[in-house]
Amino acid sequence: MLLQPAPPNFRNHQHKFSFVIKSDESKVWQWLNDPKTFMNNQVWPYKVEFYSPHPPQIQNGFHEGVLTNHTGPLINFAGQLVSIKENYRDLQYFYGSYAIRFSWIRPYRLEFWTKNMEGHTELTCAISSYVKPSMYSLWNKSQKFFWKRFKKWSTQSIMKI
Repeated sequence: MLLQPAPPNFRNHQHKFSFVIKSDESKVWQWLNDPKTFMNNQVWPYKVEFYSPHPPQIQNGFHEGVLTNHTGPLINFAGQLVSIKENYRDLQYFYGSYAIRFSWIRPYRLEFWTKNMEGHTELTCAISSYVKPSMYSLWNKSQKFFWKRFKKWSTQSIMKI
């Protein structure tokens, strides 16, 4: 069940991509589930915060129930990690999350999957949003641009582990 309902007259948008990292899956998963990965690598003035209902547990990485908020100019993505299973993580955003304007773009889910490929790992990401039809093309192009750098950044970061 999704934490955010689909608003009337919005279109569903999903930007999904995959790439292979020359690293074993355990390292990729370790990097992906470390809060510092996302907190320490934000470009100012953007910021990501995490809050755990069980604070000592977050030191060991993400767990189900952790709350997050990614804020900055023109964005507020507040959500909760609702599912963490082997090779899969589901972060769902709450009602009220938005990009640019609440009446235009409402992100509702960020998912990651990993797949072992004999010494390499395929990493897949999907960001899902409800988008006003007039903003759909712009949002689609902006997602392709924004997530383009994720492959290089994640690959370089994981190689340092």
